[in-house]
Amino acid sequence: MATFQVRIEDIIGATASIGSDDSSANEQAIQDALQDTAKDIINKVRPEILIQFSTKSSNVTSNPIATDIENSRILLVERREDDDTTSLYLSCVYSDASLQGKIQNPHSIFFATDESPRWTFNDNDVYVYPEPATNNPCRFYSMDNPTIEHNASSVSKFPDELEHALVIGASARLKQRQITFFNEDEDPEIVSLHRSQYQELIGEYNNALAPFMNTGS
Repeated sequence: MATFQVRIEDIIGATASIGSDDSSANEQAIQDALQDTAKDIINKVRPEILIQFSTKSSNVTSNPIATDIENSRILLVERREDDDTTSLYLSCVYSDASLQGKIQNPHSIFFATDESPRWTFNDNDVYVYPEPATNNPCRFYSMDNPTIEHNASSVSKFPDELEHALVIGASARLKQRQITFFNEDEDPEIVSLHRSQYQELIGEYNNALAPFMNTGS
């Protein structure tokens, strides 16, 4: 299978057209575009698409159950039922950080209970309510943003069906970078052509992602 660099160059042109005579700089630009696109994909698609590629944490018995979550996406958080006779874990409902006070308020419709636990972020840390305990441990499934080399031909722990979107999205980012190296006053037709190609790539990228996203995302 062709490398990502070759596949991208087939779409937007030779590496040198990215805007530098330094091949290593262009290779780094390709790598950055691939990794930024992979992060965008991971943040947009439905969690169930990614869960098989995720990492499951060990049981955690106190808040926060995870800290400094910046380079990964939390796909699922679970809390064990408040019952010594069962090992059943319940999925926690995600709540925006602005609701953290209401999650802990028994008079709020957002109040977290043993039957309906909730999780939220606070400064990149993950909190679960009711709070985890020895008999009510929590666990989570997360997916890290991958490191992708320009000369790789696949991505470990990444859906094969989203690889086309990855290449198109990275190509769009690099096409946008190309545009910045042209002088619009001197080359208006060339700039117009590149902008048109960029819009086409963005449309193709969004269409490639659409089947894997929640309606309305």
